[in-house]
Amino acid sequence: MNFFRSITGPILLAILVILSLIDGTAMGLVSKWVPFLGRFHPVLLHLPIGLFAGVVLLEIYLFLRPVSRVPEKIHFLLAATFYTTVFSALFGIFLSWEGGYDSEAVNFHKWAGVVTAAFILGLDWLARNRKDESDKLPTAYLAGLVVVILGMTVTGHQGGSLTHGSGFLTQYNPFAGESANVVEEISTDTPVFVTHIQPIMQDYCFQCHSSEKIKGELRMDNYEFLLAGGVNGPALVPGDSEASDMIHRIHLPESEEDHMPPQGKPQPSEEVVAFLAWWIDQGASETATRDELEITPEIAVHFLEVDVLEFETRESIESRLPEFSGQERLSVFFLAQNEHRIGIRANKATDQDVADLLQLKSNIVELNLGKSEVTDAGLEAIGQMTNLTHLYLNNTAITDAGIEQLTNLYQLQYINLFGTAVTDAALTVLRRLKGLKKIFLWETEVTKEGIASLQKSIFPAVQSDKLRMQIDDLQKQRAALEVDIVSVFDFEEELVEVVKVDDEDSLSISEIMIDFHKGKTSIAAQAQEGKASEEDLSRMLRAYQAMMSMTPPKGTVEDWKVKTGYLIEGVTTLLEDGPTGTGPYKKAINCKACHSEHRSD
Repeated sequence: MNFFRSITGPILLAILVILSLIDGTAMGLVSKWVPFLGRFHPVLLHLPIGLFAGVVLLEIYLFLRPVSRVPEKIHFLLAATFYTTVFSALFGIFLSWEGGYDSEAVNFHKWAGVVTAAFILGLDWLARNRKDESDKLPTAYLAGLVVVILGMTVTGHQGGSLTHGSGFLTQYNPFAGESANVVEEISTDTPVFVTHIQPIMQDYCFQCHSSEKIKGELRMDNYEFLLAGGVNGPALVPGDSEASDMIHRIHLPESEEDHMPPQGKPQPSEEVVAFLAWWIDQGASETATRDELEITPEIAVHFLEVDVLEFETRESIESRLPEFSGQERLSVFFLAQNEHRIGIRANKATDQDVADLLQLKSNIVELNLGKSEVTDAGLEAIGQMTNLTHLYLNNTAITDAGIEQLTNLYQLQYINLFGTAVTDAALTVLRRLKGLKKIFLWETEVTKEGIASLQKSIFPAVQSDKLRMQIDDLQKQRAALEVDIVSVFDFEEELVEVVKVDDEDSLSISEIMIDFHKGKTSIAAQAQEGKASEEDLSRMLRAYQAMMSMTPPKGTVEDWKVKTGYLIEGVTTLLEDGPTGTGPYKKAINCKACHSEHRSD
């Protein structure tokens, strides 16, 4: 029995050495059992570490409290450590035959495991020949303990590097100097591939697709390798995210084998996946900067320099509203019943009032500061309200310098700068806000050339949105018609009744004039006297907004937009100020001048 036990260890070591020297795949040794057993390597590798830790703890106990003999438990633990190390190494060799790893790294890990197993076998032999009456550890045995600890540490570290990357253990080393974590300087000229795409790949892809581990013969740590693809073809198709294999695999159910990243690994959020798809649809360029790409409102969040604001609950906001209830300069209101988003009307507000609103900034989506005392200093606070969609700054003292504070308002769709001192310089900032749909610039210092440049830079970037809006308008017009379809087999002649829905967006110019302007009791006449209801004013405002995009029967489109713009501003003032705000509307509604220029005979 002792003879059999004495030769078993060397035989197992010899088998490990032979298997480490050959390529089982090339020699046809890989059956369905080999990859199955290889997947158990990560399970077994922790057993010898735990068992050997028991040996070290027992030796420490014996050192502190000497006994007359060496416990048999140490012999048992060392033997168990050896055999579990052998099987762990054996299954690791099977796993390496699957391929997908850097050959130098996997060979080092493999031989480190074999050598560690040999030292454990030698340590077990020294323990069995140790004299029971000795109170001191033999020098060779003590050295063996240290060597095995070092061997397990090196082997384990290399295995971790193969799985998680070479810098996994020391990535967050608090003692490393600044030189150990050199970060490339990022600027607006740095390609998006470097600033955004590579960090995403590093977080979710490099563990299995880098120079140290090349699953499926696919490397994603280099742009050229990414385009080259792996055994399943290219990982991405520039310009077509739907045809790109990497996006397809991400969208598969996590339980499916082809889903990437594999189940149990960190999964990218929907926002990250959308960003990857956007980059691919933009051409998957390695060198394009953010200014060279079409940044949609949904994607703009990834380029913010401030944190994205999460909406707070209505209850949380309501608990802070009493602080504003007594102020005459501010009016805070929820946009609808049971709605958590809020609007602010503050036509007499100061910069300090705007700063006080920061405690509500996460839920402010509409901010009306028209005719207020707000200056450029107040716009610094507004720039932190990144959920804003509508901003009214008309008739305020703001300048180009203040507009610079608004660069992070990525969700802004509407901004009114009527009657301010902004110039073409402010448009440089506005063209970065890719979500903008309406910009009011009447009576400003902006030139026609500046407006033309703005239209070329910002509105082509949202042409897809424009097309979608046009499609929605067409669908709305179809919905405005209720048609009874008559069967061809119905021999009786029937009329197809067309019923017009009360929708201001579907009215023509003449219909709008008749509905809202005709007669002494019309809504326009009541508005001039400050007697029109808020509901009627809102309807008329929508009609004017629709009319602004129409083509007049005669006259220039530019002059038409100016006149309808004055009407919109007048109704907006009425909605804000009530009966006391009739002045701008009375000035805007000049029927004779409009008819002479735009009404056909």
